[in-house]
Amino acid sequence: MLKTCSPASPLPGEDLAAELESGKILFFAEPPFPIPDRELFNGLDPGRARFHKNIAYRPASRRLTGASGIPSGQRAPLRSALERYSSNAVSFLARLFPRYAPAWRIDYASFRPFEEEGRPLSPKARNDLVHVDSFPSRPTEGDRILRFFTNVHREKPRVWISGGTFDRLAERYAVASGILPHVTAIRPPGVLARALAAVGLRKGIRSRYDEFMLRFHDYLKENEELQAEARREPFSFPPGSTWIAYTDMVSHGVLSGQSALEQTMIISKSTMALPEKAPIAILERLSGEPLA
Repeated sequence: MLKTCSPASPLPGEDLAAELESGKILFFAEPPFPIPDRELFNGLDPGRARFHKNIAYRPASRRLTGASGIPSGQRAPLRSALERYSSNAVSFLARLFPRYAPAWRIDYASFRPFEEEGRPLSPKARNDLVHVDSFPSRPTEGDRILRFFTNVHREKPRVWISGGTFDRLAERYAVASGILPHVTAIRPPGVLARALAAVGLRKGIRSRYDEFMLRFHDYLKENEELQAEARREPFSFPPGSTWIAYTDMVSHGVLSGQSALEQTMIISKSTMALPEKAPIAILERLSGEPLA
């Protein structure tokens, strides 16, 4: 599942995009650009912010959220550090995948300051349970979720588990769970609803694809058989390493680790090297129905 790359010499091209879209995780032993703010990230005490899953930076508005427990004097340096990370990650991804850049959407960057092992979160919010990603408030209409991660902790690795790729999981569970038959029976959003959403008058309207992915996210987390299987083969990202994955394709959970950075990109399905590998294409083949 891991493909090791050199920060100095990864070449842009169809092969690398195709491997990523098929479920490979691109692994860099060191970040492909300098991260001068590691000591800042490691020195933060999130304090009362423990009810937030992450501290998020929104590049479009330059807004920091989830940082209510950070001392006020540290918030501006933290925002600047996340802004630098986000900008560098986006620039690197544009060089690596020029086919994606013209149509992608730059989503949130985030800092994950807490130790993942034993976090007191609700079952649906737990990071240690295997799932594929879906955003309740930011439906993608079948576009892809690409994530760029860096472990900035001084000593601890970030330990992942995986239950396999979406194509395998969909073949096994999409119909058997009842989710895909249920979703295909839902009437698609009407013309008026789509028009209102297009001009921002209705937020978060979900296609049948997005409805499936949200339900499937929860179903996988509640599937005890899958969770037990995934824990048999954990894999580790050492301090200082970076990795890139389509997290709507690679099922994943985080068993342990602290102080990780992440940049999310929403990649247009129209720019895929292997459009047939996109989760929406897999589900539409299984259902025989358009889902977005």
